[in-house]
Amino acid sequence: MTRLSVIVPVYNVASYLDECLSSLEAQDCHDFEAVCVDDGSTDASADILAAWYRTHEWVRVVSKANGGLSSARNAGLAVAQGDYVCFLDSDDRYVPNACSKIIESLDQSGADALVFGGFALPRDASTPWMDKTLSPTPATYEGLCEELLFRPDTRPFVWRNAFRRDFLLREGLSFNEDIAYGEDQVFQFAAYARAQRTAIVSDRLYEYRVTRSGSLMSDVRRSACSMLLEHVNIVRIVLDDYAALGIVDSYARPFLSWVCSFIVDDALSLPHEECARVLDALGEVLRSHWDEDDVMACGLSSPEANALSVVMAHANLTRLSQLRLSAALHKELYGRLSTLRMILGRDRGLV
Repeated sequence: MTRLSVIVPVYNVASYLDECLSSLEAQDCHDFEAVCVDDGSTDASADILAAWYRTHEWVRVVSKANGGLSSARNAGLAVAQGDYVCFLDSDDRYVPNACSKIIESLDQSGADALVFGGFALPRDASTPWMDKTLSPTPATYEGLCEELLFRPDTRPFVWRNAFRRDFLLREGLSFNEDIAYGEDQVFQFAAYARAQRTAIVSDRLYEYRVTRSGSLMSDVRRSACSMLLEHVNIVRIVLDDYAALGIVDSYARPFLSWVCSFIVDDALSLPHEECARVLDALGEVLRSHWDEDDVMACGLSSPEANALSVVMAHANLTRLSQLRLSAALHKELYGRLSTLRMILGRDRGLV
């Protein structure tokens, strides 16, 4: 019986695919299958998959018309046979003990969902944010709680997750094929909300290629405004799902606080018209679940409450200008205070 299904979506990654599959060949256990989904590749990816299929019994290949990353992952989920499932992007790699550690962790914890860590590939391409995000602190959560949802090391990458396959089937969980960006976060918010138990281990099992030409992330990042509008879409889908589950109000304060850091802070650095466009779109989403009084009663910090009061009031130009000025002054003041603390610390021999 197959213990683990590793779903590998493949689209025009001929330069990386051998390296990815070689990392699976190097695993210290082979009680797994690699479900490789060729999503209509037009380069040599299909030929590479065929060669691996002929020589490795643990390789399965699914060929389909191009439908995008979510479509490819769903196609893999539909045919997976393992007790557990996880996701390996075809330009990335697993460390040699990844599969055995995933199986062991889910066996021992009895969790529906598992979170593990990873490394940047190449290592020197990492950032402090990525190091922190991919270095999780061990924990086990029974059901859903605020800390699980909003701690910085449980999102936003679904490749750092593994799940019981019967849990995904029971809850009808799949990837949203109607969104171009952010499908990982949408899936994670949905899965964490439904898991009876989620386990987090500190093991760094994944090697994530930080950037490559032609990737979806590199295309989206060409436009900060477009990326933030996609963030708004993520918020809309998650809020609608949580409303359907009857839990949206239970997590209003932490969710709104996260929205400020996820969207509002970056939107305020955009040109004025683009900023207004993003915040207006966000306001429309938030007003479908709360009015301004609800938001102001959540116990947010003063900067967050001020920002969201503008968002909830359609981000008119006068208030938006005041908010942008306030944010700029706050950032400048914070920078000066940090510098002052560093100078004082040096004088006192503290740094």
